Amino acid sequence: MMEAGVHFGHDTRKWNPRMAPFISAKRKGIHITNLTKTARFLSEACDLAFDAASKGKQFLIVGTKKKAADSVTRAAIRARCHYVNKKWLRGMLTNWYTTETRLGKFRDLRTEQKTGKLNSLPKRDAAMLKRQLSHFETYLGGIKYMTGLPDIVIIVDQQKEYTALQECITLGIPTICLIDTNCDPDLADMSIPANDDAIASIRLILNKLVFAIFVRNPQTIPTSGQNFFEYVLEFIRDVSKTQIGEEYGPWVPFIGTLFLFIFVSNWSGALLPWKIIKLPHGELAAPTNDINTTVALALLTSVAYFYAGISKKGLAYFGKYIQPTPILLPINILEDFTKPLSLSFRLFGNILADELVVVVLVSLVPLVVPIPVMFLGLFTSGIQALIFATLAAAYIGESMNPF
Repeated sequence: MMEAGVHFGHDTRKWNPRMAPFISAKRKGIHITNLTKTARFLSEACDLAFDAASKGKQFLIVGTKKKAADSVTRAAIRARCHYVNKKWLRGMLTNWYTTETRLGKFRDLRTEQKTGKLNSLPKRDAAMLKRQLSHFETYLGGIKYMTGLPDIVIIVDQQKEYTALQECITLGIPTICLIDTNCDPDLADMSIPANDDAIASIRLILNKLVFAIFVRNPQTIPTSGQNFFEYVLEFIRDVSKTQIGEEYGPWVPFIGTLFLFIFVSNWSGALLPWKIIKLPHGELAAPTNDINTTVALALLTSVAYFYAGISKKGLAYFGKYIQPTPILLPINILEDFTKPLSLSFRLFGNILADELVVVVLVSLVPLVVPIPVMFLGLFTSGIQALIFATLAAAYIGESMNPF
């Protein structure tokens, strides 16, 4: 806490007398917070968050000032919490009907954008709806999965988020508030005396709370069917963005299709039905059981690999074949053409490993833990699909990067 600057308060002239029990000293014109009490109240807040998360309670983290915005986003995503990090819209909780209506409009616009309906509209109408979607994403993006009022609200800066705190008090929603020496500790249900201006201090407090939520929070995915598919899409989008970079957008459908095809075909054609029904071999078999299918997927990835590079760089793409010297031209061409094809051997090379893992899991695991074969198939199929989709995205990103 000392290294993070949690003990530093505000100027002695800008303090709230009700914070006197939490102040240990004055130094160079600023108050010093008692870290013993900070540790005690932080521990109590973590216990409260832990118990609430174990009961499936919903959390909302609020922190809109620039120093806290990024920390709030990372903490909320890590704990699968809702968050507000740009601007608190007055009445966001007390006028929940209006907020819910806006969220419905936000989801509809997101769906229209994903399906390409916005591009079919006149330019003026499409531009207006895209501006509205951007506005929703900025101010409501952190609560797009919220289906009702939160059970607990975590507030980073009491002074900055006073409107949000008042709405929670009006609705009787419990609050965990990070308070500095200029705040009122009686307003929040659970106050944590700490520096609310230093990024390191904010991050430290949020990490402790988030860990307590993350350990016991069973709500790891959205509840409704639409939100579940949005969660899957966000996962595939994150994989694409990580491997390809900022220009990942057009490649999300391709990577998602590869992932879902391998996942579904592996699960339905290799890991479960082989114990129940006899599926035909060849083109109808699962990718890990048929080299023809895996090569077809690899060829498709090869086409995407060259298309991505040529569409990004034009004819300059072929300049890498003579780098660092033209003597390496044949080797560079061979390497470039065989790199995506190696995916087929990576995938097909796991046949024996898959069969061994499935046999062991199906034979031994149910004797100890009664796990259905279906879930074992889901696990192994998911690993295969994730490896192939990630490598395909990595190769596409490599072809689009500068030499």
